[in-house]
Amino acid sequence: MSIFLSLPRVLRVDTHGASLMLGGILLGALWVSPPLYAAQYTSPDHSKAVQTTSSALHYAEILAKVQRHQAHIPMWEAQQKIAHAAVRQSQLWSNPNVTVQQTGFQSGDDQELEFGISQKLDLFGERRAATRLAQIQVQQVNHRQMLFDAQLKLIVKAAYAEVVVADQQHAILLKQLSSSQKILDAARLRYKAGSIAQVDFDRSLMNHVENQRAFQESELGLNLAKQKMAALWGESITNYQVADDTAAIWPATSTSFDAKPNLYTRAMQLQAEQQRLEIDYLKAQRRPNPTVTLGVVQSKQAGMSGRDNQIRAAVEIPLNLIDRQQYALQGYATKQQLLDQQQRFYAQQNLNQLKRLQTELTGLNTQYKLMQKQQIPLSVEVLDKMLLGFQAGKFSITDVQQAALQLHEQQLKKNQLLKQAWQSTLQLEARTLGISPDTIMSADALEQLQYTLWQDTQSLNTGNGAN
Repeated sequence: MSIFLSLPRVLRVDTHGASLMLGGILLGALWVSPPLYAAQYTSPDHSKAVQTTSSALHYAEILAKVQRHQAHIPMWEAQQKIAHAAVRQSQLWSNPNVTVQQTGFQSGDDQELEFGISQKLDLFGERRAATRLAQIQVQQVNHRQMLFDAQLKLIVKAAYAEVVVADQQHAILLKQLSSSQKILDAARLRYKAGSIAQVDFDRSLMNHVENQRAFQESELGLNLAKQKMAALWGESITNYQVADDTAAIWPATSTSFDAKPNLYTRAMQLQAEQQRLEIDYLKAQRRPNPTVTLGVVQSKQAGMSGRDNQIRAAVEIPLNLIDRQQYALQGYATKQQLLDQQQRFYAQQNLNQLKRLQTELTGLNTQYKLMQKQQIPLSVEVLDKMLLGFQAGKFSITDVQQAALQLHEQQLKKNQLLKQAWQSTLQLEARTLGISPDTIMSADALEQLQYTLWQDTQSLNTGNGAN
């Protein structure tokens, strides 16, 4: 493009000074052409960046990809093996003891040789109590797997919502960029016609360049959000589209808090059951289990060739003069009382938070619909009329820019409402399930979840079978 195509038509030629006209042409070319060239820059891929193709991924498809990737980590199989091994370990009987004793080693001495076997009896259910205590660990492993699956779904939904919000932000800024391009084109025509000053045209150009920067910033944010979500299924890509399932993740105001089981409450119930079984195990341990001994005694008197065989039976009963478990039982009883109080306190606090989030979602939904159906369409209509009036010379560039800025702020506010609604939705679903919202909304939520899973695996009780 020749630089002379960008010359303003308001340049007047002095017929008495050809050198002045040439200087004016060069000055106008140097002053006007560079910003106009910058204003005409638009990325050829911007219109394609926000299109949703038929291959756009829905939330259910993304969740399936993440679950298949997580299935490659055999952590739950390991926990199940450890827990069931602990159950089998607790069912083992204690080993018997074999005793061999002899007195008199000289040929002229009286000799006595005794063979005996002793076995500790379990009359008070110590082994049965240990088995029940080990079985509760199997239930806890199953519960932790349910908790992990629920957390994984919410982590995927949080990443999915982040991409959808970033995609809509990207589309809003693309529309804003297109609008500012139209305003700049109209300002260029009026500037060439001499109806607006250079500074007004420069302000339009500055606004357009800022919109280009904001659009590139949103594009970067969208790509980072896509990479973050793709990392959940083990990839680092951005060349995919996400379907906008807005209606599917915006909860209705009539959502029942009792529709889904509270996993935190269930975890506390299992913990209380574990403490009760530990108390039963300690009570069984403090009982005086006897030890039975059965053997044969061979006697030989000095100077005689014959041997006398006798059967010997004995029972050994420990004297529990001091209760070795009394303070441990007091500690477990205190922990159980505290756990009962914690369950009641958590139930009330969680219910209050659920009601607050439900009220917040209702208000956000009302605002969102108002902006979507009334406020933004009206602002679009006003901007279109202002732009036509500006082209006809009825409005100033400041009026058009103010209308464009107002529409832009409303569109961003609408997207911010949707972002807040999704965050409140995730908090509501997390608290309904008894999951802390911080564990599913942090940037490294999946890594922290996997680290916790590894720690739980290492801390599993391998069983204390009888010796």
